[in-house]
Amino acid sequence: MMISETFDEDVFIADFTEYNNTHGSQSTDFSGVTVGKEGNSIIPSFILNNPNKAQVKVVNNENNQPVYTREDKTKVSNCECIIHTDRHDNRKGWLMFLELKYCKPQNVYARMLEGIGQLKATCNYILKEKQEIDESQYSKKYLVISTPGVEPLDPFDASYFVQEDMITIKEETGALLKAANQAWVLTPAVVKFSSPQLDE
Repeated sequence: MMISETFDEDVFIADFTEYNNTHGSQSTDFSGVTVGKEGNSIIPSFILNNPNKAQVKVVNNENNQPVYTREDKTKVSNCECIIHTDRHDNRKGWLMFLELKYCKPQNVYARMLEGIGQLKATCNYILKEKQEIDESQYSKKYLVISTPGVEPLDPFDASYFVQEDMITIKEETGALLKAANQAWVLTPAVVKFSSPQLDE
């Protein structure tokens, strides 16, 4: 059973690992992946906006490392978080695998490719090999690559990710790839990756 936290408000997710590795002389109260109701003033966060206060569960994979160790003691690459809602009013929830990549704008493409590999590995390990999560409970699954503080590339831009790549990812994982620094939880069954106001 994976350890998770439940939220019914906005959630801010950040990863201080790289920051602390490169700012050794500076002290911070944060380490590793942080998940909370507020952002921080040091590094940007991925923001899960929750205007309608739907109940959301966040699995911080740093708190679940035993799950990512196989019986032969080999370690499995994993993303930062798994986020999901549960069934509600007989409707299935949604499931999101989230990877954060902090980088300079010129490095976004390379860092996103790294992150996509981690997302696919985590998704297939947790759902297929480990069967830690029952994917039949979710109507939609997403692999979300985030570059906090830098607008990510559009993964549907054919100059970066060709349609064949997108189809392959969907076939390999059953999940849709999204590049986003924010998401909006509209209901336990619906999450959007562009502002709902922009969709109107």
